Amino acid sequence: MCARILQQCEVLRGGRSNLASFLGVQSDELADWVEGKSGPPRAVFEKAMEVILAEHDRRASLGPPPKRRRSDH
Repeated sequence: MCARILQQCEVLRGGRSNLASFLGVQSDELADWVEGKSGPPRAVFEKAMEVILAEHDRRASLGPPPKRRRSDH
């Protein structure tokens, strides 16, 4: 689960080096966590969750997505 969250954070923060800088960790440490080789410290995980929650809030503020037509499926 931690690895998947960090992978999403990589996308949201514009890449691994940007995410590492934001989290205040070395890129090679982050690589191990993203690849699931080990888990991040709790403080780092919580900071990553802040990224996810901020994106959730941003999307929620945009309102619901447009409804899909039956022909769009």
